[in-house]
Amino acid sequence: MDSAVPAPVMRGAGEAVRYLEDLLDEVIRYLDGEDSAALVKRAQAVARQDDEEALEALFSKLRSDQAVYLARAFACASMLSNLGEDVAGRRRQIEAEAEPGEIPHTLAEAADRLGPRVADRLVPKMAVAPVLTAHPTEVRRRAVVEREAEISRLMSLRTHRLPPKAEARLRDDLFREVALLWRARMHRPQRITPADEIRNSLAIVRRAILPALSEIYDGWSERFETATPLTLGSWLGGDRDGHPGVTGETLKLALRSQARLILNHYFDEVRRLWFDMAVTSELASASEGVLALAKASPDPSVHRQDEPYRQALQEIAARLSATTDHLTGTTWGSRSAPYASAAEFVGDLETVLQSIRKHLGERVVGARLRTLIAVARACGFHLLSLDLRQNADVHERMIHELYIRAGVNIDYLGSDEAERVRVLSKELSHDRPLRSPFLDYSEETARELGTLEAAAEVVRLYGEKALGAYIISKTATLSDILEPLVLLKQAGLVQGGDKGRSAVRITPLLETIGDLEYGPELLKAWLALPLPPAMFGEPGWREVMLGYSDSNKDGGYVASRHNVAKAAQTLSAQARGDGYDLWYFHGRGGSVGRGGGPAAQAVLAQPPGTVKGRLRLTEQGEMISRRFGDEPTARRNLESLAAAVLTASARPDEVPCDDGCAEMMETLSKASFAAYRELVYDNPAFEDFFWGATPISEIVGLNIGSRPASRTASRRIEDLRAIPWVFSWSQARFMLPAWYGFAGGVAKAGLGLDDLKTLTDDQVFATLISNMEVALAQSDMAIAAKYAALHPGPGGRAIFETIRAEHARACELVLAIRGGTALLDNHPQMAESVALAAEVVDPLNQLQVELLARRRAGDDDPQLKLAIQLTVAGVASGLRNTG
Repeated sequence: MDSAVPAPVMRGAGEAVRYLEDLLDEVIRYLDGEDSAALVKRAQAVARQDDEEALEALFSKLRSDQAVYLARAFACASMLSNLGEDVAGRRRQIEAEAEPGEIPHTLAEAADRLGPRVADRLVPKMAVAPVLTAHPTEVRRRAVVEREAEISRLMSLRTHRLPPKAEARLRDDLFREVALLWRARMHRPQRITPADEIRNSLAIVRRAILPALSEIYDGWSERFETATPLTLGSWLGGDRDGHPGVTGETLKLALRSQARLILNHYFDEVRRLWFDMAVTSELASASEGVLALAKASPDPSVHRQDEPYRQALQEIAARLSATTDHLTGTTWGSRSAPYASAAEFVGDLETVLQSIRKHLGERVVGARLRTLIAVARACGFHLLSLDLRQNADVHERMIHELYIRAGVNIDYLGSDEAERVRVLSKELSHDRPLRSPFLDYSEETARELGTLEAAAEVVRLYGEKALGAYIISKTATLSDILEPLVLLKQAGLVQGGDKGRSAVRITPLLETIGDLEYGPELLKAWLALPLPPAMFGEPGWREVMLGYSDSNKDGGYVASRHNVAKAAQTLSAQARGDGYDLWYFHGRGGSVGRGGGPAAQAVLAQPPGTVKGRLRLTEQGEMISRRFGDEPTARRNLESLAAAVLTASARPDEVPCDDGCAEMMETLSKASFAAYRELVYDNPAFEDFFWGATPISEIVGLNIGSRPASRTASRRIEDLRAIPWVFSWSQARFMLPAWYGFAGGVAKAGLGLDDLKTLTDDQVFATLISNMEVALAQSDMAIAAKYAALHPGPGGRAIFETIRAEHARACELVLAIRGGTALLDNHPQMAESVALAAEVVDPLNQLQVELLARRRAGDDDPQLKLAIQLTVAGVASGLRNTG
């Protein structure tokens, strides 16, 4: 009978993928006919036979319109394959959470393991925040992402064995969703804008992240009633580094949009409480505070005059409406006064809670009210704390211009570092501004000053928590840290003098290997500055951002990971010696080469003493929808991140390995750095090889993200952003940034297998090897060879052979270190994931190579360009961690 209770059913990733593949075939036959379906099935069959010659022959005969069709079909199959795998993965995660594991799944589990004394000391001090950033690796349109979310939701219902009629209805629903996905435009006809990126990311926040955060605080609010260990951050609308399209207007748009979302959430929750609290004063008393709120209520109904809790909640709702009008420009028409701050809103909710607790009892308070208070404490009226980011080079040009236009005889750009620090320190010793409203400034300076004025307006409207930090890209000197303070002072965000303070935390970003190595010396000078500590953030704390992406492009994977970990450990020890604690902002990407991998695992792999209850990390590009695309997945990832931070914070501040181990790791790092740079920077033919053997030229022209791919118009590797650098190598299946230099470094350092096995006692190295193995498994040198053949230039063949030999040695070493016989044979679920991805990505790569060859031969058919864009989307979707 259809009314029978559904029984659990085990369905693996492979079964789910095949189910969706069959649905896609059914959709194509239904909508486009047998001939179209036959073309797709023939291409899939040839691809599965692993007959490269037959596949090349098939693709070479395709017309441009057929290439577009096949690219769409393969890209759609790639997306559906991911959804099938994710559904199976969620099932496995639910089962894993039922059993205790090495890594705690939730904050409560982590707290239980540590015991109440340790947990109650650490949790109230915690500050953990994933920071959403907009980067050009999310190739899917928002409409496509939302269609995928609905397919995923429906597929999750198949985790139970359904009655036949229900199963048939579910298949019909899935058929409809797959058909709508198949008919959706998968490409963007125009480059998206920062405003588009804000809307797209907030759609995921609305659909999944905010509900997940509420669910998490529902579980925490009773045990950790006043703590807000988990908050949210963003760069969307505030990241100006190399992006002239991000201005003061985008900053204000981001905050307005965020405020509208969170205030609507609060209003809905208050209205739900209003429906609950039909409590008459004849049967239950209310506090003076609740009665005062009720008296101010605009509720005119005579039927609710004896319901003070409802009337109080009606007043809170009315004030929220007025606050929404005030902060976002909407017109709800409320006559009540807007809240002056989120704290005032929380205060009213606390008044209601305490009255219920006193007059009705603790058990009547309910989770909804406690959770609403906790979320309001964590999110305020801003929802996500917005960081500002700009390049240090821009700051120094602005400072120079401000002095010149003010008529001050200071040649800032011509000054040495000591003089710059002296000049800036003097400027921060008083409140007089350098800027004059009666002077004209260059376009760059005027735009930047306008952005800082917008930031000041944001603080006035939403409070200081609305802004997170001011990130200084390319920080290399002490003056780089001081320059933003002088600029923020022009907008009133920094107060100079003996009682100086800043409304925005100052955070230097250490990006290159050289910057990471110089970090301890820079920190020493920073902490010794004779300026009030409140100018840089919360007294007793300093935040430093560690860049994984540029350090990798600068020196390779091993040197990057080692130097990031070493810098964190050295900087933390030095700060403790000076009476400070450091908290780190980890600039991780989605790919292994850019610091990607499971976030909880990455936190637990941090050197002891570097996680002091506080940690931020970036969530970029396609990883936002992968890690937070639906509420259950978002909840698990947020919970496990918080649990990992608590666990890591409780560890003693001890050295992770002995001096001999540290010395070996340092030797390997330097040797791998040299091996990497020999290829990437010292080989004069490499730059042309990169541009010829990867689809970088075509990617630069695609409408993927709003940010330019390079900081300048040059083709130099140094000027290319790390994201398209990694993205291009991933598309061509080299995955080079995630492993190149390791094997060469081992050889240069003269390390043996026993040495490498000893190094695995260090969690940083063990995690490095584990993540590298995944990247090696995802790479495919046979496919990479086809891309390399696209570059006929001098030296190209020798470069590819060097890369292929290094890849083979890296695979041998990784397997020897852990004693395996095949990549990922110790991780069957990951192996299955990589194999499933290869089934759909391999033919896409083959098709992409054919299309690139045509375009580079002079074929400028617009259909050809569209087909290439679709293959890029399909490969990125299939690999899932391409940037």
